[in-house]
Amino acid sequence: MGHGGTLDPAATGVLPIFLGRATVLAEYLSRQGKAYRAGIRFGAGSDTDDAEGELSPAEIPPGFGAAAVKAALEGFAGEIEQRPPAFSSIKLDGERSYKRARRGDLEPRPPRPVMVESIRLVEFTIEAAGPLAVVEVECGPGFYVRSLARDLGAALGTGAHLAWLQRTRVGPLRIEDALPLAEVEAAGAALGPLLRPSAEAVAGIPSVRVGETAFSDLRLGRGVPVAAGAMAQAYATDGGGRVLALGRVLGGHFQPHRLVEA
Repeated sequence: MGHGGTLDPAATGVLPIFLGRATVLAEYLSRQGKAYRAGIRFGAGSDTDDAEGELSPAEIPPGFGAAAVKAALEGFAGEIEQRPPAFSSIKLDGERSYKRARRGDLEPRPPRPVMVESIRLVEFTIEAAGPLAVVEVECGPGFYVRSLARDLGAALGTGAHLAWLQRTRVGPLRIEDALPLAEVEAAGAALGPLLRPSAEAVAGIPSVRVGETAFSDLRLGRGVPVAAGAMAQAYATDGGGRVLALGRVLGGHFQPHRLVEA
């Protein structure tokens, strides 16, 4: 069993689960775009950039409101440089950043490029705990919504942190189609009908269909003939649409490099 992308402990939403040989597809799904709905609280920063950390109160500038937040969000669209949170799983000199942070190393992490496909303000309220902006964002891999909260506050001249987070999409997998954990547990051994097609994990990668007798060759690492031009990356399917193997197409043959079906 494996999963396609971690969630912070306090976050909710889509968490893809892979079973059996399909776990090799997890890394391909994690490279696809994601979508989030987030609550960003202004008036206090956090050492973890979310509500789980130690909060540091900050002044709210005069005239602060929805218009200012909406205008500031425009600066976070497109390809931007983002500094990951200190408490994150990225590696620095071979060590996870959160391990260094637990030892007190909270120095700013090096920024890296991330892609924000769309970002918008959907709600703004004034609450006792501080102004709260509800934001929806569609982004590429490696984007941290906690960093967005921190940086949005800085852009507006105050402190801010992530109050709550819900992941609404991973690649083609949307929250509307997700199953509650209790329903999955209740299914037990009868889980089969609830599973999604493995091809959804490799959406965006071209596929080629191989003959019904080709699987034995794929299992031995042998190339099989296909009616397709050269492809640097592809996956092979059978007549039922199952993902059999990952590989490439060269010289009219699909060359496997990773078997998916046993």
